[in-house]
Amino acid sequence: MKAIGYMRLSFKDQSRYSLDAQETSIRNYCLRYNLELVALFKDNGQLSSTFNRIDFKALESYIRKNKGEVQYLVVMDHDRFSRDLSEALSKICTLEKLYGIKVVSVDEPIDIDPTNPTAFISRAFRYATANAELLNIRARTRRGIKRARLEGRFINKAPFGYRNGRDILGKGILILEANEAKIVRKIFSDYLSGISLLELTHSAQQMGFCLVGHGCIKRVLSNCIYAGLIPFRGDDGVLKYVKGIHEAIVGEQDFIIVQEKLCATRQSNLKVDREFVLKGLLKCHCGKHMTAAWSKGRTKYYLYYQCMYHRSLNVPGVVVHDRFGQILNTLRLTPQQIAYLYKETRCQVDMALNDERSQIDARKQMIVELNERIDSLEEHFIERRLDFNTFDKWSKRYRSDQKKQEEIVEDLLGNIEVQLMVVEQLFKTSSSIGDIYSLLNPLQRLLLGRYIFRHGFTWENGEQQIVYRLHYLLVASSFMKRDC
Repeated sequence: MKAIGYMRLSFKDQSRYSLDAQETSIRNYCLRYNLELVALFKDNGQLSSTFNRIDFKALESYIRKNKGEVQYLVVMDHDRFSRDLSEALSKICTLEKLYGIKVVSVDEPIDIDPTNPTAFISRAFRYATANAELLNIRARTRRGIKRARLEGRFINKAPFGYRNGRDILGKGILILEANEAKIVRKIFSDYLSGISLLELTHSAQQMGFCLVGHGCIKRVLSNCIYAGLIPFRGDDGVLKYVKGIHEAIVGEQDFIIVQEKLCATRQSNLKVDREFVLKGLLKCHCGKHMTAAWSKGRTKYYLYYQCMYHRSLNVPGVVVHDRFGQILNTLRLTPQQIAYLYKETRCQVDMALNDERSQIDARKQMIVELNERIDSLEEHFIERRLDFNTFDKWSKRYRSDQKKQEEIVEDLLGNIEVQLMVVEQLFKTSSSIGDIYSLLNPLQRLLLGRYIFRHGFTWENGEQQIVYRLHYLLVASSFMKRDC
């Protein structure tokens, strides 16, 4: 009887499963049951959740070419074969039906019957356990990545201007490359000076900029890593930024100005659309929605609303917006409504601040680790295992990094306090919908207007007034009843 062996090593398993140990176990199994081992296949550093592996594909090719000559596929353990329950059972069934090959591990008898209910349940349980361990590994990896980012660490391949290295705690950190950083600095300063992206590309390449491809300069200008910031998605799915522990190449303010400039270039018409706050809400007396557009005057552009069916009706935007603001200011909020809105807003703000609190916990853990390193350093110095120069060098580095982390924690705590205070002040000074409306961005204003004034506005040109049906009162009364 002939057999082939299969070995797999993932990056996380090297301390427990070496390729040599797997090969020895497979060879001993073949000797024990008098099997002729005709081939060995090994995947080094391949995923366990898929069979799309380099050497496993070679194994399947060997099986197809030598169909009927091999009776067994031997693995050290079933989790070396796969950690995906459904994929593993399906692949075992395919190998047995198409090629007559039985998959066995070294701790199973050679005459095991996979169709036996007890054997099937036992094998399925082992694959389910391996699958659960795979899910645990992924969860631990996600938690580790999130914690590293909350600590301000960049965990991927270093971008141009940096190289990957290790800090005093032995963890990954970005180390500045002086020559490349100089080029990045020049790219930002030139762009702020008004130089075009094409000219920037030629200039940077002459200095030694090695990145190629369409938009490579834009990618550099959009990369927050150069401003010392680490991006991550919070629990609410919103993209946020953490102060990194690596050295920044450009200042945060310069980076923000560059982003605004890039955004203005991509969306040159966005500023115009922001003024059309009543588009889709304002109606003509005929019942049709009015469109908005700019009209050129002698010195500047003026906003007008116009009915497509009554061309003579041109309403100045400043007049309509003024009337709209008066309406919003007349919509007073009762103390009960303000209390309800404060409660809901405070709840949402607390949820948004969870990521900041997680970042504080991660930074505090770093401070604890640094304290342990300092204590260990002092103990070695007292016991004369370290000379003074070495002790002084590392003590200064540990304490400097500790001070930096403490300052970041203090800033984060202050930021949380400020945000909560802003919410308090907002609802102390807000008494109408107009007060809240003035604090919103254009999109939020549009959504609020369409929610409160669901039926829109009708412009009565004869009396120069806005007629509207107010949905807000129904909404206010409904949420007050629900809250009670």
